[in-house]
Amino acid sequence: MIGDEQPDLTDRHGDAGFRWLLDHRGAWCLSDSQLACLLGVRTERLLGWMEQVATGEMVRPPRDVVERIGLLLGLHKGLVNLTPSGHESMAVDWFQKPVDLLGLTGESIRSHLLHDPRTEVLIKLVRRVRASSV
Repeated sequence: MIGDEQPDLTDRHGDAGFRWLLDHRGAWCLSDSQLACLLGVRTERLLGWMEQVATGEMVRPPRDVVERIGLLLGLHKGLVNLTPSGHESMAVDWFQKPVDLLGLTGESIRSHLLHDPRTEVLIKLVRRVRASSV
């Protein structure tokens, strides 16, 4: 059916998404080990990919990691969509600070995902954010 097809993920998608996460992980206050946790990989693998980026090589994460990268990008976009125009920095605050929204009671999105980094948990959270932003 038209519209039901999943886009073909290329190495360029994974590389671009990974580089975006590296550029923005400071704002999210994520250490190397925490970013690796959210991506579902060992810290050593993350560091290897970071070295590839530093030397100008393309990073080719496996499909499951590209899916997680996409979910994290979707989470960021959804949080930005929830903010008033001109106050996009609030999205970072919502990620880092304890909130009483999206089914989280006094826990930050960051802590919630680091505590339970399963893909299913990330999917549910992204869905809640998207539902809140419509």
